[in-house]
Amino acid sequence: MSRIMPAIFLAVAAFLTNMVMARLIQTERREIGLLKAFGYGNWAIGWHYAKMVLVIGTIGILMGSLIGAWLGHWNTELYTKFYRFPFLLYRPGPAGFVIGGAISLVAALAGSLAAVRRGVRLPPAEAMQPPSPPIYRRTFAARTVLAGALDEPSRMILRRIIRWPVRAFLASLGLAMSVAVLIMALQWVDAIDSLAESVFERAQHQDATVAFNDLQPIDTIRDFEHLPGVLAAEPYRFVSARINHGQLIERQGIIGVPTGAILSPVFDVERGRLEAPPGGLMLSAKLAELLEVKAGDTVVVEFLEGRQPRTSLPVLQIFETYIGKPAYMDMATLNRIAGDGRVISGLHIRVDTSSRTTLLSGLKDTPHIAAVLFRHAAIDTFYKTMGETILIFIGFFVAFSMTLSVGVTYNSIRIALSERARELATLRVLGFSRWEISYILLGEVGLLTWVAIPLGAVIGFGLAWYMTSAFETELYWCCAMRPTVRPH
Repeated sequence: MSRIMPAIFLAVAAFLTNMVMARLIQTERREIGLLKAFGYGNWAIGWHYAKMVLVIGTIGILMGSLIGAWLGHWNTELYTKFYRFPFLLYRPGPAGFVIGGAISLVAALAGSLAAVRRGVRLPPAEAMQPPSPPIYRRTFAARTVLAGALDEPSRMILRRIIRWPVRAFLASLGLAMSVAVLIMALQWVDAIDSLAESVFERAQHQDATVAFNDLQPIDTIRDFEHLPGVLAAEPYRFVSARINHGQLIERQGIIGVPTGAILSPVFDVERGRLEAPPGGLMLSAKLAELLEVKAGDTVVVEFLEGRQPRTSLPVLQIFETYIGKPAYMDMATLNRIAGDGRVISGLHIRVDTSSRTTLLSGLKDTPHIAAVLFRHAAIDTFYKTMGETILIFIGFFVAFSMTLSVGVTYNSIRIALSERARELATLRVLGFSRWEISYILLGEVGLLTWVAIPLGAVIGFGLAWYMTSAFETELYWCCAMRPTVRPH
């Protein structure tokens, strides 16, 4: 995030500075010629305009520093409250402000360099004269049927865009960046929905999970099946272990699932429910990547509970999951290796909604229960935790996107108006209405905006892919963040 967003804004800032300085130098050609006639050199005139850029940049740095300090303080308070840190102080050092200001000034100067260079290289005699009018040529587009079907104002718009294609493309690119930032922000909503659907809806079918404070005999399942409101119960076993492959070691819990598990089976995001075969391990793709193993390889498993046996097991299957890096085994095989007998760590249960209150009362009186986790409560907590933080960032990105689009649009229209003021006034004298003049002025920006939308969608998709890949950790697998670009 610290690489993508500043790069976009610095590029757009350089583009806007170039547009402003190019138009300013164009309107001051005569003054530049007079200064050169009185003996001022190229360096002196260039330094004059560079100082103007420095003043503009300095004002922007001061405003940005104040706003940035306020946002940093507000963001720190938000994190303190959200993550319940005992204290989290925001004390930015001067280095951050100096580095940010210096980079911003360099971007502004780099953006104005080309325009200033063109201005100072004008000979005095040429600078004293008005710029040569553009040369009009009959292009291939003018000979098409579409050109004949357009009215005069529309042809004026197209002719101006074709005459300065680079400037038109840069304006569209600036607007496309605002669309890209918006898509990159909104894709997180789709990513969270996809993550929750895969983990909590497709992979899990239990209503609640009961965790015991110690291993219990497998016959305990019968006691829970007779509780009021329990429709089905499915056991599981959890063992802390250390998985070794060569020099690579991962400390990872192994989950034992029974044959024919339905409530909480091994789930692959592409293949769906999988059966845990006896005699070996099933590893998530992320864990297999960290251990550098593939199906058919053998790993050494050291149990960290009970008798702490150490054994070699084959990797029978590798599956994709979006959260964590779990490892599964057939529960009977896991119990046999652990040597604890036929025991379980907890139960997944289906609950009759109408009997939930009665069931909770019964569970309170049941011994050996460490925790009861309800799936829908976990979903609500997931959305609350992820939603609050993500929505804050989305809000920032939306504000940034609007700032980009407003800045590019305003500068494009303002420069077009200053360049074509006399031309538009002449058209008014010739009988063009105010609506037609407005259409000529605004139609160019409107057309460039339409071009920017698909361009921004492509750039936004690429940025979303890069962002989600960069966010890939052992907790979140990048496949969970496949951006779904919706027609927002």
